[in-house]
Amino acid sequence: MSRIRAAMLALALLGAPALAASPKGEDRRVTVDVVRADIHDVLRMLADMRRLNLVVDEEVKGTVTLRLRNVPWRQALETVLASQGLGREQQGEVMRVAPLRKLKDEADLRVKLKQAREQEAPLRTYFVPVNYARAADLVPHVQAQLSPRGRVSVDARTNTLIITDVEPVALP
Repeated sequence: MSRIRAAMLALALLGAPALAASPKGEDRRVTVDVVRADIHDVLRMLADMRRLNLVVDEEVKGTVTLRLRNVPWRQALETVLASQGLGREQQGEVMRVAPLRKLKDEADLRVKLKQAREQEAPLRTYFVPVNYARAADLVPHVQAQLSPRGRVSVDARTNTLIITDVEPVALP
């Protein structure tokens, strides 16, 4: 798609009454009608509608033909992504688009990294005094929140939970 044609398309879509501002950008209804448009141009257009920053993986290539009339913004985006085997991650105002396979591999790697960090992290002991309840009654609830290396015991004399576990691991 030529730059001029893409610019005209963007101007036509931005002037459409279906794009009137709504309190929630994802409830905004959009109309998109393109033929063999570069996927990058369509993703940029959709990101601009919500004023999102966009990062597109280098493996994302191809063209898309769409005729969507008065559909919610999120549905339009998900339709475009699904038609190309793509997925997205969003952190704040930045949306990243990549092939689903790559996003899945990265998610699996993050899980493995978190598990490895938990295995290497030093254990720390916390003493939590309990008021208005018996500490022993809280043990099952606390155990459900612990890592595999964590343990909990009770000092009945002082009604205190003694929790030994790794510190919470923050991912980069």
